[in-house]
Amino acid sequence: MKAAFLYTDRPKHIGIENVPKPDCKAEDVLIRVTACAVCGTDGRMYEGTKDVTKGSVPQIRGYGKGKFIIGHEIVGIIEEIGSEVKNQEYEVGGKVILVTSIGCQKEECRPCREGNYNMCANNQPIGYYYPGGFAEYILVQDRAVKQGVIIPVINDEPIPDEHLSDEHLAMVEPLSCAINGQIYLNIKKGEYVAVVGAGPIGLMHCLLAKAKGAKVILAEYSAERLAKAKEFGFDHYVATKDTDLIQKISEITKGEGIDVGIVACSVSKVAEELLGAMAMKGRLSFFAGFPKQNSILKLDGNIIHYKEVSIYGAFASNKAQFEQALKLIVSRKLVMDKIVTHTFPLENTVEAIEKMLDKKGNALKVVIKP
Repeated sequence: MKAAFLYTDRPKHIGIENVPKPDCKAEDVLIRVTACAVCGTDGRMYEGTKDVTKGSVPQIRGYGKGKFIIGHEIVGIIEEIGSEVKNQEYEVGGKVILVTSIGCQKEECRPCREGNYNMCANNQPIGYYYPGGFAEYILVQDRAVKQGVIIPVINDEPIPDEHLSDEHLAMVEPLSCAINGQIYLNIKKGEYVAVVGAGPIGLMHCLLAKAKGAKVILAEYSAERLAKAKEFGFDHYVATKDTDLIQKISEITKGEGIDVGIVACSVSKVAEELLGAMAMKGRLSFFAGFPKQNSILKLDGNIIHYKEVSIYGAFASNKAQFEQALKLIVSRKLVMDKIVTHTFPLENTVEAIEKMLDKKGNALKVVIKP
C-alpha cells in the first residue's frame, strides 16, 4: 500500500512510501481508507510543535522508528475481519468510521471503567501510538477492536446515499468533539451563545448551537476567516481585530451578557476576557487547549461567585458522541457542505496540510482521499 509517513528527524518532513499492507491477525480488522480529514493537531505534528511520538517509538505494529502515519478523522471500508472478531455488525464491504481514543481498558482505571476512554491516563490514540489514516489501509488492532472503536455507517434516513459523501462523513470526529464540549452547556432556545474562533471547530459549535435555537455570536480576529464564516448566516459577527469583544457583546445582549461562551481558539487572553461577558448563571467552556508556556489564566473570582458562572473544560470525545455526530450528518440535520472546502489525493498530503495551515487562505476542513 501507499502511505504518507511523517518522519521525526526534522519538521515538515513527509514522504510517500510503498510498504506492505498490514497483516490482519485473528483479533484485528483491516480497513481500506476512503477519506481522512486533516486536523489542526496533524498540522502541529507536521510543523514539529507537537510531539507525535507520545512516548511510543515506533508506533504499535508500525513501520519502524521515526516513521509515523498520522491522521485520525477516518472513514473507510472493511476489507478483512479477523477470525476471532465476533461482532455481528461488522461485514466485509461495510462502510465505517473510527473512534480515535483507545484506553487501557483495565478494571482499576476509573475512566475506562466508566467508558471515558479519552480521559484514560494511558490513552493511546489512533494516529499517535497506532498508525493512522494517511494511508491506503489502516489496521484496527486487537485492543481497539475490543473497545468497539469501529462504528458502521448505517443510513436509516430517507436521504439518498449520494448525499453521504466520505469527505462529509470524515467530519464525524471533529463534530463529536464539539458535541462533547456542549454536553455540559445545556444550550436552550433563545439563549445567547458566543463562540470565539471561526475555524472549523468554532463553526461546528455555532451550527450545533443554532440547531438548538440559540442566538449565535461568532467572534474572530482574522478578517479572512470572518468573511468565510459569514457564508453560514449566523446571527451576529464580531471582528475582534477592530472591535472590543466585551463591549460588542454588551450591545448585542442589551447589557445582559451571554448565556454561553465557548473559547474555540488557543488564546489565553480570550478566555480571561470572555468571563467578563457572562450573564447570570452563564456557562463558559474552555474548549480549546492553551499553549503550555501560557496556560495559567487570571480569572476574576468574584464574577464566578456573584454571577454563579460555571466553567467547563472539554477534551476529545467518546463513542457516544461519535454516534450522535454520525446521525446528525447522515440525516443532514447538520450539513457539512460549507465546512469541507478542499480534497487532495494521498500523494499530495504535504499540500493538504499546508492548505489547512494557511490561516489567510480559504480552507476550512481539508480531506485526504487515498
